[in-house]
Order: sequence, then structure tokens, then C-alpha cells
Amino acid sequence: MQDNTQIANVQSAPALASTVRFFTSELRIIPGVVIPLHSMLVETATKSVLVSPVGTHAELAAVQGKQTILVEPSLLHHKQLAKAIQVLEPVELWGPPGFAQKLPEFRDTRSFGVDPWPHDDALSFAVIEGAPMRNEVVFFHQPSRTIYTADLAFAILEPKGMVSPIALRLMGIYKRFGVPKMWPHWVKDKAAFQRSIDKVMSWPFERIAMAHGEIVEGNAREKLFGALRERELV
Repeated sequence: MQDNTQIANVQSAPALASTVRFFTSELRIIPGVVIPLHSMLVETATKSVLVSPVGTHAELAAVQGKQTILVEPSLLHHKQLAKAIQVLEPVELWGPPGFAQKLPEFRDTRSFGVDPWPHDDALSFAVIEGAPMRNEVVFFHQPSRTIYTADLAFAILEPKGMVSPIALRLMGIYKRFGVPKMWPHWVKDKAAFQRSIDKVMSWPFERIAMAHGEIVEGNAREKLFGALRERELV
């Protein structure tokens, strides 16, 4: 695993109550395929919300000793979770619907859309319904007008690994921002999916941060809508 490199530090306006930072590592899916993996840390005066921990030293140091809420944004994002729990001893653990059932070792996980989310002052969320294999949760940080998505969209502009270009071309996201080609197959209830996307698109976001890719700025809402339209999902 690559040690931490902070990929962005999007500060809220001084009068606002929270800031957002991002940390990066790498994920080797199969030999020759390496993709970036970014976490998001939202901090207020009283707590830290860490989404999709990557487990690097700088990330852990940023929140160690603080009241930390750990969040996993999809059914497939949990590789570093056990380590983060052991080191950080979070006050709360959150995941998408079905997370505790899939991973009973995390049986104390609270579920987005099921349990009341008391941290809307830090982050708003939308469960992407209709794709039960993923149950992804998209987040919105209002002060910086940033959304964060786990796997809904990718923007890997500088692929690493000998096989990565082939894999990314097959996914339809080689060196570009886009929604992977697999999403139309993952969506089983298009009406539920559309309702979820409508909620995401109702947020006044200006940038898109992703677990797997560079931050997208400028016409962010139009770019996300266009990427979803390309896959005939909206």
C-alpha cells in the first residue's frame, strides 16, 4: 500500500463549521491492476467523520485521539475497516443497508437510511437504491459544495499497473471521468435508482470527489448527469 498523500484540502469558508480533507492510497485488485483509493475526512469543532478509511499513517494521525465516526460508503468498501476500528476506537460505525449482514464481524454497524443519522451538520447523504449488490451511499459536504462517491463514478487520469489500461477501457473509464459500464447491470430497480439520483442532483454541488479518481471541478453537476446519461441510467 502506498503511504498517505493528501490529494486535496478543500477548506470551508472561515465562518462555516467544518472542513474536508482527502487522503490517498492504492488498491491492487488483481496482478497488474492498481487503482487509487481516496478517503474523505470531514471535521467539525466536536467530531471527525472519516469516510472509506485507507489506513495510511497520516490519515490515522489526523483523527487519532478525536471523537471519530467511521463510515463505509458501499458493500464493497471495507478493506481497511478492521485496522481503522482497532487503531481509532470509533464512537460510531456506519455502513449501507445490508453491511452488517454481509460482514457479521461488524455487527455493530448502523445503517444509512435505516437508523437516524445525527451528523447532518457535517455531511448529508443519499442511499443509491435499486442496486442491491452495491447499496452505495453518496455524501454531500455543503460548506465546500463537494459530493463524495465510492464507485458511482471514476476519474483515473493516470493509471498505474500494466493491465490497468485494459481494465479501465473495458469499464469505459480510461483516462476520463465517467460511470463504469457495469452500472446498468447492477441497477435492478430503475425507478428507485432514479429517485436516489434526483436527490443527489438536488444538492448544489460544484465538485465531485471519488474513492477512485481525481477531484472533478467545474460544471460538476452537468458532468455527472452526462456520465449517467451516457450509460442510459437517467
